[in-house]
Amino acid sequence: MKIAVILAAGRGSRLKEECLEQPKPMTKVNGVSIIDNLIKNLIIHSVKEIVIVTGYMEEKLNKHLHKFKNSCTLHLISNKIYDSTNNIYSLWLAKEYLKDGFFLFEADIFFEPLLIEKLIKSTHRNVIVVDEFTSNMNGTVVELTVDSIIKEMYLSSHQSKNFDFYQKFKTVNIYKLSKYYTENYFLKKLEKHIKRGDINIYYEQIIKEDIDDGHIFYGLKTKNIKWWEIDTQEDLQITRRIFSK
Repeated sequence: MKIAVILAAGRGSRLKEECLEQPKPMTKVNGVSIIDNLIKNLIIHSVKEIVIVTGYMEEKLNKHLHKFKNSCTLHLISNKIYDSTNNIYSLWLAKEYLKDGFFLFEADIFFEPLLIEKLIKSTHRNVIVVDEFTSNMNGTVVELTVDSIIKEMYLSSHQSKNFDFYQKFKTVNIYKLSKYYTENYFLKKLEKHIKRGDINIYYEQIIKEDIDDGHIFYGLKTKNIKWWEIDTQEDLQITRRIFSK
């Protein structure tokens, strides 16, 4: 598997002034933009075919990405209705690149290079990168078996006010999906959701449905590898502290 898909269409409104004049993936952490960190780490580990779905301020992002044209193959896909759709629709736009299996990333994760290396070296066919849940995290969480197989996935919409986060793991929004699973299950279900108008849900809904149906996904723990998801100004400050020299 040598292709990576990066979802980078969103506006990043919770980052406020950071995204008034530039797209969210260009936000810098101690001098390095989120998207540069992601692409450079992919290239270092020989993943040199990269699909990026853009949307908000896409002209500026496309111009920024031009510097990578000699070091990897970039396929830029435009989500013209990014402001009225969710990431399932952005992923659908990239469907022609998915059939042979792919790595999936969201363009708001800043991480150390070792995380890519660990993902690529994993012998498991379908992988979800996870970390132990802490109180300053939010979003999708999972439960793992003693062998790190995901036995349950809880999207934000499934987390009630009194939801028990004990022994839950946060998904890092980094995935490896195999050719067999993608071709025989994921793409078919993706098409089904889009055709019935589910353009405002998360692609994780598909993975949850398949976990519920018995498909095997391995939870790859980050352990001591640094990472953070940048959604808000607070997240940005946390990330800058984590990666401070």
